[in-house]
Amino acid sequence: MEFLIANGKIAGIDEINLNKILTEPSFRLSQKVWHGYGGIPFFTENLKLIQKQTEILRLPFPKEFENPRELFRLTKRILNKNKFYRSGYVHIQLFWKNTQVQTLISASAFESFQFPFSETGLVVTFSSLEKDSKNPLCRLPFFNEPLWQAGLAEITQNPFQQVLFLNEKKQVCEGAGANLFIVKENQLITPAFTTGCYEDVLRSYMLKIAQNAGLNVIETDTLNKSAVFEADEIFLASESAGIQWVLGLENKRFLHPVAKKIHDLLIAELNPNS
Repeated sequence: MEFLIANGKIAGIDEINLNKILTEPSFRLSQKVWHGYGGIPFFTENLKLIQKQTEILRLPFPKEFENPRELFRLTKRILNKNKFYRSGYVHIQLFWKNTQVQTLISASAFESFQFPFSETGLVVTFSSLEKDSKNPLCRLPFFNEPLWQAGLAEITQNPFQQVLFLNEKKQVCEGAGANLFIVKENQLITPAFTTGCYEDVLRSYMLKIAQNAGLNVIETDTLNKSAVFEADEIFLASESAGIQWVLGLENKRFLHPVAKKIHDLLIAELNPNS
């Protein structure tokens, strides 16, 4: 990467003092946005999510973010200037110190056109940490990040790559940084927002695609650990990590035909030339 956007202006990476921006702030918000097939399909939704979090935190919203169309144009320009013509991620970061806000938008690229999918699958377990479904902030990324990091820290010495979280009612609600989906016969089941689950930008697209694929979509707040073990298939999904097929939940093993089908349908929707 040679070019990025700093405080609303395109600059070469050697033209700005990144160390000053990255080390001085007292608070930071960060969002990864997928790009591919010549577009940034979730750009507007992610800006709205960032703005929602700043309003809740009562932080000043950057002026350069108040014009989404212009910010989108600049972001497309840095993708072109960096020659990121395939797919990858745009990384949006906001840094506050007192009442001052600075912004940084950078990008990375994959070697091919892709929306990430874990072909080998993940082995997961349940975290000992719980979410509080009554907290109105529990659906927002900034509030969940410390919990996710702590949950992943629990498995650093174990053969697991992901964790699933329950809330105070012992309802399963999400993975670390990703929404949970289980397949049972012809049903796609996912935790409802009333569980306190994370509200990822990709979630609504996944439900729409599942319905179009002929699955009966169920959002529930009664999904317990036993029901997850009894699933035919499990996968996690988020814009920042893609679709993570679950090979195993502790000692239980699963196949992944539906996860792969939904991934293929998602790519077809994201690719305007398909």
